[in-house]
Amino acid sequence: MTAAPLFAAEIDTAVARFGNGWDALRGARIFITGGTGYFGRWLLPALARANDTLGLDLRVTALSRDPARFLADAPEVATSPAIRFHPGDVRDFAFPAGDFTHLIHAAATSAAATFHRQEDPLTKFDTTLQGARRVLDLAAERRIPRLLMLGSGAFYGPLLPGHGAYTEDYPVAPAADNLDVAIGQAKRAAEFLCAAYADRHGLSYSTARCFSFIGPHLPLDLHYAIGNFIRDALGGEAITVGGDGTPVRSYMYAGDLVVWLLTLLVRGANGRAYNVGSDEAVTIGDLAHRVGRVVAPGKPVRILGQATGLPTRNIYLPSVARARSELGLDLWTPLDEAIRLTARCAESRN
Repeated sequence: MTAAPLFAAEIDTAVARFGNGWDALRGARIFITGGTGYFGRWLLPALARANDTLGLDLRVTALSRDPARFLADAPEVATSPAIRFHPGDVRDFAFPAGDFTHLIHAAATSAAATFHRQEDPLTKFDTTLQGARRVLDLAAERRIPRLLMLGSGAFYGPLLPGHGAYTEDYPVAPAADNLDVAIGQAKRAAEFLCAAYADRHGLSYSTARCFSFIGPHLPLDLHYAIGNFIRDALGGEAITVGGDGTPVRSYMYAGDLVVWLLTLLVRGANGRAYNVGSDEAVTIGDLAHRVGRVVAPGKPVRILGQATGLPTRNIYLPSVARARSELGLDLWTPLDEAIRLTARCAESRN
């Protein structure tokens, strides 16, 4: 199966898994920022497919700085009557015409710009915070009934001894003088803005604190360890770990992510934050070996680095008990299967 049919099948799976949840979006008018980023590369096709197959009468307006570039790689969105694009920058876009029933704020700073060090910490902070303020101004002016704000696991500070994973009420924030966590500081401020706008304007919102993800269309050449390992497995002489392999991470499949985000949009408690990610811990070293076993059995794994820093600062793992218990959400795609699907799609696109 080539990349397009494989991805289409995964979109169909996500649409089916959301099930009766689609009823809450019949006739919805949704405004999405960040619709052409990695999350949008899954959300927009899912919304388009659901509209086509379920007759939802959806209308989705996606903010994008470069719609043409996105559509060249997303034909299933380009032909959908449910999706239209509104050009602009999240910091200062002109408000689109019309009324909206839902808003998903998924815009983030550019992953490529971060990887190539093209944005300094202040630019990242300003872009994130100004974007949130602009979106909230739109929601207040148009009285949009329901918002989903996408945050980040960078919201949290170092994981202290005695804490195995981040819960939503984890009390430690990132250090104020740590310039490497500009996004985390801005996301914390953005959550304050959500609470303040909700108090002043009566907005209803939930926050998704997103951790790490894997799936077709994940960039393999940026700062995502699992993407780099898949790239190495497909074409390198060895799978290379730059550090010592001890940091702990977890990865949610993007098809599962779609269902989680849509569920938070329609059923998340007002003013409540939910961790979004996998609670299956894996060290970076074990992850490299795991990618090798799934994608390229027998390919060597090279671990180059030495241990640095405190071990507790190297754990990036969410507790998702709140989403499970309150919303019935789960992790449906095992990590090995997620690796296999991501690699198959990447290989067939080359």
